[in-house]
Amino acid sequence: MKKLVILAIALIFLTGFAMADRGISPVPETQGIVTSTSVSVVGNFASMTELQWRITDKPGGLTSIPPLRPESGPADNLALYESTYTEDTQTHGTGLMLYDKETDVETSGQISGQWNVEATKQIAFIGIDGASVVSSDNIMVDGAATMWLAREVIICPFADDVIGVVPSFCNRAQAGSTIDMTVANVRTTTTDRFVMPSADHTVEVNHDIRVSELVSDVPSVGLASGYLEVLVQEDRNGESIMPYERIEYSEESTADGAITLFEKLMHYESGFVR
Repeated sequence: MKKLVILAIALIFLTGFAMADRGISPVPETQGIVTSTSVSVVGNFASMTELQWRITDKPGGLTSIPPLRPESGPADNLALYESTYTEDTQTHGTGLMLYDKETDVETSGQISGQWNVEATKQIAFIGIDGASVVSSDNIMVDGAATMWLAREVIICPFADDVIGVVPSFCNRAQAGSTIDMTVANVRTTTTDRFVMPSADHTVEVNHDIRVSELVSDVPSVGLASGYLEVLVQEDRNGESIMPYERIEYSEESTADGAITLFEKLMHYESGFVR
């Protein structure tokens, strides 16, 4: 049977070895925040999550930024990372709503396959008399740093033979999705990693959205969209702070109607060891 709407997009945005995104080490005292929400209701529903996170290794702390570079002394070994995550779900009118959400925030250093921010959401919804559900997710990581000696941030003993200096950089990646539907079967997964024990791991941002049939031959109805935006600015040799590379990337996909499948997978990865 031919599908009414089929949209499957797999996007992998991978930066090469020249990228200097090294992540940042955790502060000595770390925190973990975990929440779990399960709701089954006929009526109205609203839920919102918001995270703002800033971390630096500059002497003087966050209140001394800007500037990132010190006003006097050496201009190396300084970094600032910022991350935000938001999720907002609301019903407009009365409907049958099934909602499951898991959120895990971990401020300790994470290695490949582990995450600083991880969130999954599942929605099943049937609106009554034209009622709809509106839900959005957004994740962002923004990192900037002056140069480092490779041997000080990379564990691999051969790294210094390949590249002696981790150059300056200023990189930003943001991804997200939105639905506005009267009938919905939606799953989203969101992760990022930027606090790491060493630069042997990569900075990552991931967001996936999948909209499918509520049950067999009953499509989701309404609008679904997903987007990725990336801005990369990289130095080359660390001898002076100036951009040798600039990358701007943006993509957005939207489906509106009776949706049998809308799937968008978005991945950003930056680092030395990839």
